[in-house]
Order: sequence, then C-alpha cells, then structure tokens
Amino acid sequence: MLKPRNRKIEKLYELLLGLEKKLSSNDLLNEIDLHLIKEILFSLQSESDVEILKIHSLYYHLHSQMTLQELTHWLLPVERYLKKDLKDEDFLIFNKDHPDRKDKSKTLPLTLILDHVRSSFNVGSIFRTSEAFNLEKIYLVGYTPDPTNAKTNKTTLGAHEHLPWETLPKALPLIQSLQNQNYHVIAAETTSHAVPLGIPFPKTKVAFVFGNERFGLDPEVIAACNETRVLALRGYKNSLNIANCASIFIYEFYKQWSANG
Repeated sequence: MLKPRNRKIEKLYELLLGLEKKLSSNDLLNEIDLHLIKEILFSLQSESDVEILKIHSLYYHLHSQMTLQELTHWLLPVERYLKKDLKDEDFLIFNKDHPDRKDKSKTLPLTLILDHVRSSFNVGSIFRTSEAFNLEKIYLVGYTPDPTNAKTNKTTLGAHEHLPWETLPKALPLIQSLQNQNYHVIAAETTSHAVPLGIPFPKTKVAFVFGNERFGLDPEVIAACNETRVLALRGYKNSLNIANCASIFIYEFYKQWSANG
C-alpha cells in the first residue's frame, strides 16, 4: 500500500504526464493546472526526505508564464523517486517534415529485409532512417511487426506512409526473387567469413538482410545471400542494436552511392 506522500507524488506525476501529452512544447500552463500542481507541492513541504524536498522545490519555480517545456524538466526527480521505467517510444523526437524534399527520381537503390525482428521500436526506427534516405522498400519477414501494429505505427512517426513495405512469411524465397531481379543481397552478420562494411558495393541494386536482435540470421539465410558484411567494432561488446546497425549500413551505402554520382 502506498504511503500518503507517495500517493501525492504519484498524483503529481500523473498530472505532469497528462499535461506533457496534452500540450505542445511552447504552450503555457493555465491557472487551473498551476493551482493543482502547487496544491500537491505545498502539501509536501513538511517532509524531511531529501528526494521529496527536491520535488517540492518546484513550488518556488512555478509561474503563470511557465511553458510545458520548462515544466517537463521537473518530471525527472518525480520519475526517479517513483522509479518509473520510461518506454522507448517516450523518447521519440518529432520534427517538422519537408514534403517538397522527396524526389522519387533520386530513390536510393537499396532495399531492406528485416527477418524475424522482434522489437516494434527497432522496426519503427529503421523505417524512419530508411524513409529519410529515400530507400526503395522494406520487407518485413516472419513475425517482424509491421505498421498495422499499434506500437510500430507509433514509432515510425508516419514514415511508413512514404516508403513501400511488404510482409512475407519467409526470407529465402524473397532473397531468391530479388537475386533473380539482379539485386546483390548482403547479410548483416558477425560471421567468420564476413567482409568489412566499407569495401565498395557492386554497381547494382543492393538488399541488406538484418536478423533477430538476439539470435541474428539463420545459417541458411546467410548462405543464400551473395555475401556477408560486418561492422568493425573496437570495443569489448561485439554487436550493436539492430536499429543503430541498420542506420550505419544505410549511411555507408548512401555515402558510396553519392560519391559515385
């Protein structure tokens, strides 16, 4: 059972979180919301706990011209006190889009295959990077969540509406089909025969294949690809998050393609 002071802080957290979702970053708080926040903070003034006093100190900073962005800074001590675990999607960054920038004639001749990727957040992040670099298409294989999934839809930030995508049950027939269309298919995996990512790509369309976050790609999928490439790392850990890895692979291809005119 929550202590009375914890119930108050939980109520404060819910109020601040509700405002964060309701208002834009530069919106001003209204007097009713300010009064509710002050009321809760004032009731904490007699507490001796240092962490609670940090929360209470917000009371002296509240003012009628305070923006949501300013108030959001004060969520941190509340979150830490309540040991709230933020979800990945809580860190999504929304920026103004550039609809006039998209040029279909300059589509990057690169396709991605996501084979049994588990995380909706990873898929959404890869969609955003792929659309930002104007890729051809993304294939979502096996149980990889597609944009009809609510979490994936949220994390793509609408990128899936501007980038062709398709769901398929298995990777092997897709790889064969792309190779028949003269795609050079590259597995992204840390195998003993993998070559460095930065060597020149062939002068043809390319498809990168990324596997499950934990288990990677199945051996038969790797064998079906034209080659395997690896991102050379220098630290103790031997892998990166798949969304980070995909971003680096995409950028390396884009850099080479741009340099070649």
